[in-house]
Amino acid sequence: MLGLVCMLDGKGMKKGVSSLKNFNLEKVKEAALYNLDYTLDCMRFCIIKGYMYRVSSSVIPYPDLWNWTEDKDILEKLKKIKALSKKIRLVIHPDQFVVLNSDSQSVIENSLKILKNQVDFSFLAGIENLILHIGKKDAVDKFIETFKSLDEYTKSILVLENCHYYTVDEVLNLCEKIEVPMVLDVHHARITKSENYDVERIKKTWKNKKPLGHISSGKDFVDDKSHSDYIKDEDIKKYLWLFKEFDVEIEAKKKEKALEKVNEVLKNLKK
Repeated sequence: MLGLVCMLDGKGMKKGVSSLKNFNLEKVKEAALYNLDYTLDCMRFCIIKGYMYRVSSSVIPYPDLWNWTEDKDILEKLKKIKALSKKIRLVIHPDQFVVLNSDSQSVIENSLKILKNQVDFSFLAGIENLILHIGKKDAVDKFIETFKSLDEYTKSILVLENCHYYTVDEVLNLCEKIEVPMVLDVHHARITKSENYDVERIKKTWKNKKPLGHISSGKDFVDDKSHSDYIKDEDIKKYLWLFKEFDVEIEAKKKEKALEKVNEVLKNLKK
């Protein structure tokens, strides 16, 4: 199964106001309701196409500044999303500001606030997995310490992805140690020169669930960290095994158009 990431091409989420300084509850709530409706539209699109969907982490703007979990209009929309979630695999990926192993305790505390909002949203929306990176390089022990402080529900939906700073084996070893599933990002593995990984070990971290993978192509060169508009044909061929064994999120700027292109290439390869 292929996965759409956050939005359709050319249409994004709304914040309602341009900055914290201009915070206006009415406008922010209006944006949140728009984003929730847009999320429902994306989910319906994915269900028709047979895709999974990564819900945007920006659906609720400025979540720390208002009681969105107690707003009846917001909750009504979230009920609709949760009802529809039974028909589709949903995941979410909080932004880069969630760093659970920072040297700064204030950064960790802020990360935990962001994470709580994302976990609350995930629970209300029926999202089954929340994807994180380990964070700061060479700070696995600090990550484990913070992870142990999390509540059981948060631990139960958390999954870890290899990134630009940690090799596949480093993330896999941690996942096995704290017993959470690992998301394999094949492009990040290429960037960190850690492509000699054990796929079977990664799959075992998911136990009885289908594992999740990410694919992208470098924009200007093979191991460019920036994503290209589409997944290159040579990458689809190289990682053909990934599409057979994993649900794969397509991280490409052209969104659903990139998914359609991947589908076309996969169909041609089967001929």
